[in-house]
Amino acid sequence: MVQFCLPAFMTFGLTLVCGYFILPILREHGMGQRVRQDGPQTHLAKSGTPTLGALFFVLPATLVFLLRLLFVKGWDIYAPTFLLAFCFGLVGFADDFTKVRIDPNGLSVKQKSIIMGLLSLGFAVYYVYLRPTAPYIRLPFGGGAVEISGGWKLVYLVFITLYLFYMANAVNLSDGLDGLCSSLVFCSGLTLAIALFLLDKQAYAPLIELALVLAAGVLGFLFFNRHPALVFMGDTGSLYLGAGLAVIALLAGVPWIMLLNGLVFIVEGLSSLLQTFYFKLTKGKRLFRMAPLHHHFELGGWSEVKIVRIFSLVGLACGLLALAII
Repeated sequence: MVQFCLPAFMTFGLTLVCGYFILPILREHGMGQRVRQDGPQTHLAKSGTPTLGALFFVLPATLVFLLRLLFVKGWDIYAPTFLLAFCFGLVGFADDFTKVRIDPNGLSVKQKSIIMGLLSLGFAVYYVYLRPTAPYIRLPFGGGAVEISGGWKLVYLVFITLYLFYMANAVNLSDGLDGLCSSLVFCSGLTLAIALFLLDKQAYAPLIELALVLAAGVLGFLFFNRHPALVFMGDTGSLYLGAGLAVIALLAGVPWIMLLNGLVFIVEGLSSLLQTFYFKLTKGKRLFRMAPLHHHFELGGWSEVKIVRIFSLVGLACGLLALAII
């Protein structure tokens, strides 16, 4: 297992170094986030806190990946995987930069949805029809791998498109409290790496490394993002991380593992969808005090620290349950 951890250790160390040097630059250039007026009133005090903190871990993760790509045989097949996460991160960067420099509302929901939908569809087409190896799903409880063929490829393409789009958005929605998204991604990335190690540590070695790199990156970022946060990752980070986790599970043939390993993300996303649907259906009534779900508990009197701790413990417990069904 030590060999899998070396890229993670490198990412962790470089994230701390990047944070030390980049944070003053973000402050100097006024990259402060404007807090939504319709959010919890306690968050107004956070206005001006630097955003784009995702650069702390995205840059080291990119360097680590490029080094593996250049010097380790067989890593070229994972280039589209990294490119997908990176492109999702670029969408988030465009949104973050727009919020700070141009319009506090950022990109519209329609703009972001169209771009991310096309990215998800593009990767789905590549994975199902263009990738050198055939798509497959590993059945739970050690049931083995089932190849996707014939007309099922089209069905799987639709599933992958929706899966990538939803998971990236769900992780993005969880980034609403100091340290919440980072803590949840750390738990999810770590347990995903363990799951792949238990399934087939040789076949999934690169994917294990990638999962650990994501976990190590956000762990280093927590030094700056824990309450009270010195910096926010922004959509740059949350979309990058969401796409990264989703595609790693997909390439291992276990996208279903995110039903448990990413359950908190899924519930956060569902809470926003249900809130919107219920609001329109009842012409103004709310199902939750505020969505996504972490704001519901926050307005109910829970502190940010309490919510992050409980949500992280739930996320870790769900990850451990996921290990039991692989």
